[in-house]
Amino acid sequence: MQQAAAEKRIARALSLAVQKPTIANGPGAPFMELHTVLRELFPLVFSVGAWETVDQRALLGCLPGHGDGQPLLFLSHMDVFPIRTPEKWSVGPFAGEIRDGFVYGRGTVDMKGHLIALLTAAEALLSQGFRPKGNIWFAFSCDEEIRGGSMQKMCRILESRHVKPAFVLDEGGSITGLPTLCEKPIALIGVAEKGRMCFTLTADGDKSTEALLHAGDRLLRMHFMPRICPVTSQTLIALADEMTGFQRFCATHPGRFQDRFLRKLEHTVYGQALSRTQVKVSALSGDALKGQEAGISFQASVLPGEETAELLRRIERVTGDPRLLVTVDVMDEPSLISPTQGFAWDALTTAIHVHFPGTPIAPYLLTGASDARRMEPLCPYIYRFSPFVLPPEELKREHGIDERISIENLLRGSAFFKQMLMA
Repeated sequence: MQQAAAEKRIARALSLAVQKPTIANGPGAPFMELHTVLRELFPLVFSVGAWETVDQRALLGCLPGHGDGQPLLFLSHMDVFPIRTPEKWSVGPFAGEIRDGFVYGRGTVDMKGHLIALLTAAEALLSQGFRPKGNIWFAFSCDEEIRGGSMQKMCRILESRHVKPAFVLDEGGSITGLPTLCEKPIALIGVAEKGRMCFTLTADGDKSTEALLHAGDRLLRMHFMPRICPVTSQTLIALADEMTGFQRFCATHPGRFQDRFLRKLEHTVYGQALSRTQVKVSALSGDALKGQEAGISFQASVLPGEETAELLRRIERVTGDPRLLVTVDVMDEPSLISPTQGFAWDALTTAIHVHFPGTPIAPYLLTGASDARRMEPLCPYIYRFSPFVLPPEELKREHGIDERISIENLLRGSAFFKQMLMA
């Protein structure tokens, strides 16, 4: 009976959150409505804690500590990826439909499910009389999907208040398989992120459009040397016990057998992202024939050990044409690498062992981008992990059609967060 009530409660909470279409770079009203929904769903969290709105839409909150414990910092984001083809969904993208043990809708995986599981855990602990030793901070951004600045602003606020958390926990990894390396579900903890550069190549006038297209083609054909970076070496060493025979031996010595693993990684899109800097087209704009400025927007992901400044110099050399202009919108270096030892790592891995027994754990490189890197001025112990079992076929729904998360995942994730909140 209690289990059924808990399932109904957490599924309803996520459904209500999904029903607020907090689209990245969209109208502000849905964000304010989501704030209201969260306050109604989690009254103790919002009455015991001190909360403030940052950058008009983001939320920064603190549950006060009653001892000398070090602060903890939990991140999430409230914005969701836009819907491109709503007609292909079997449910309304913002209906929050609960069906067959799943909650459907945009943001269920990325990352309102994470947010609701975290707040459900905090509410449950407070209802049981929980009093943290140190302050517990929550920072919920409003523009992660567009690499906005709200998390950076919250970092500056925390820095001004001299907050030094024992760890920062954000999204990024989950429990899933790594095709070609290990088919068994693995708890992948993001300890670093690739660098990120977003830039636009523009041409003024229809006579330079051909030059623009040729330059764009040259950019896409740039060759980047594949390599096993230090974080991926850690991943291979951690997974060695899940391998057999010569494969296991190779995994324990990734530097000596780099070529072998690079050949394996080349077989998957994720493996290619894991082993090299990449440049891809993200959008086309303008129409030179109508007198508009024609442009091609690109996104580049930069492997740790390389620099965005050097990549930019290379891009400018490749596109060297006075009729063309390179405009950089985002330029983030690869993140620092978080330690895989110490109190924070032990607290995180212990919670995984308790709630996902028998699951191998491996540090890994996040090939996308998260808000976590914004907190580097506060703390070196930054980890990217959502406590959900998400097989590759489920992960494909993230940012895609019929995005969903199981109620079982939400409940187990909430139990995991309870333990982390008490760390």
